Amino acid sequence: MIESLYIKNFILVDEIEIQFEQGFNILTGETGAGKSIIVRAMSQLCGERGSPDLVRRDATKAVIEAFIRTTDSAGVNDFLRNEQIEQQTADTIILRKEIYANGASRIFINDSPVTLNRLTQLSALLVDLHGQHQHQRLLYPDSHLHYLDEFAGLTSLAEQFKTQLQAYRQALREYEQLKEEQLHAYQRQDMYRYQYDELSKAELKEGELDELKAEEKKLSNLENIHRYGQELTSLLYSGETNAGSMLVKAEEDLRYLTSFDEQFKAFGETLAEARQNIEEIGRTVEAYLNDLQFDPERMEFLQRRIGQIEFLLKKYQKISIEELILLHKEIAEKLGHIDRFDEKIEQKKEEIERLRKELLNTGSQLTRKRREKALQLQDKITEILNEIGMPQAVFRIECVYNEKENGAFEMDGRPVQPIEHGFDRVIFQVASNTGEAFKPLQKIASGGEISRIMLALKSVMAQSDATPTLVFDEIDAGISGKIAQIVGRKMAGLAKSHQIICITHLPQIASFAHAHYRVQKSTEEKRTRVEVIKLNDEEHIEEIAILLGGQTISDQARENARHLIVESLNYS
Repeated sequence: MIESLYIKNFILVDEIEIQFEQGFNILTGETGAGKSIIVRAMSQLCGERGSPDLVRRDATKAVIEAFIRTTDSAGVNDFLRNEQIEQQTADTIILRKEIYANGASRIFINDSPVTLNRLTQLSALLVDLHGQHQHQRLLYPDSHLHYLDEFAGLTSLAEQFKTQLQAYRQALREYEQLKEEQLHAYQRQDMYRYQYDELSKAELKEGELDELKAEEKKLSNLENIHRYGQELTSLLYSGETNAGSMLVKAEEDLRYLTSFDEQFKAFGETLAEARQNIEEIGRTVEAYLNDLQFDPERMEFLQRRIGQIEFLLKKYQKISIEELILLHKEIAEKLGHIDRFDEKIEQKKEEIERLRKELLNTGSQLTRKRREKALQLQDKITEILNEIGMPQAVFRIECVYNEKENGAFEMDGRPVQPIEHGFDRVIFQVASNTGEAFKPLQKIASGGEISRIMLALKSVMAQSDATPTLVFDEIDAGISGKIAQIVGRKMAGLAKSHQIICITHLPQIASFAHAHYRVQKSTEEKRTRVEVIKLNDEEHIEEIAILLGGQTISDQARENARHLIVESLNYS
């Protein structure tokens, strides 16, 4: 519910704050007193575009702010969470709009800047405003399906259809993607097959190239290996003067030293071990040289194999044989994937057909139940319209298939295209007088008629409608007396489950108020100001008396006002 509405520098309003209450809130006042300005301010918070002419003369900006109390509204909570807007308190939302004299506007939800579109989305969950303002929800055909589904208890089934439709469309996209991938893969299949065969025949092994290059290097340098190897063995133990014989002489000298001084004895083992190691190295190198033979066939193989691998590395733009081996595996996987395309596509076609049948089943249920409930809803609304000042009106709900020439589905032999919540388009129509053609609601000029149609709709749907606040303007246009009292009763009934804010000229409606506000103009220093005054019980009686008999109030008018209020209280 709207707890308070703050308006500053808006048209004729200098600065006012209205504290609304739960239940039935009534605003009255003389013609031209500024009641419509209050509704226009509310409409700014419901998504209507601002303009510089709305800013009070000599002011730089207008400000409109509403404190709104919410309770257990999943839609509101989801919106705030999705938009990452924090709540200052768990159950309060603050809507604020600033309109500047230069034409700019700024919009805030809980002090977070948002776009006009986001404000419109959120306010639609909080407030329904009905009257002369063209943004009201009832005028948009897209809302008619929603109203019918709420009345029929089909909201969950409609959401199920939406989920199924999303899954169906996703499956179609995946099917088309598979077909495209298959075509692309088929175009490259021969290349993949050639590459796979080429790499398979190469029989590549990890580390092979390094081993081949090492062996090729050895065979290419046999002459140097023999020369340096023979020189090494000669120096170590086979030459005329070699390290081994010199160490033998050193051992003899060490023994002589040891005979003179025992401290040299410890070096004997070290010299002997050194001599043995040198001799072992010499023998090993000599054996290596004896076994080393140049094999021209082996050399040719090595050069050919190295050339083959390096060619593949360059061709496939790889830097190691390990990368070539990995590429070979990847190509094998691609070929296997291509071989499985037909199976995958067939599985996806089966999934699409299953989802298609589910959609048809859910959509058929929705269509059947909507058409059944549409008849009930239109009869109930017609009955209420006849009671509240539209005695010849007939309300009709047209529920038809969303037919398209190339529709993907068929219902009753007709090509239809699914939309978000089914295969149906729902259009509310009314014939205001006998003999008139039925017209869509957006072609009805009278704001009063639109308000009464909404009152009838909301009265029928009072318990299922989740919008907490309903604002009615011009609902009393063209009615009086008994009809006005019936309208008041209907609104009082709605006020048991909603907050109602209503502008009226009629005492029969105003008498039902839980909270009554008088809107009035005053002039100070040649400036006109609009004021809103909350009335106490006695002032409430006085205002009803004025509505009954004019500005000159008689005792009889006061008595009639009291009687009317008592009657209204007894009904409420």
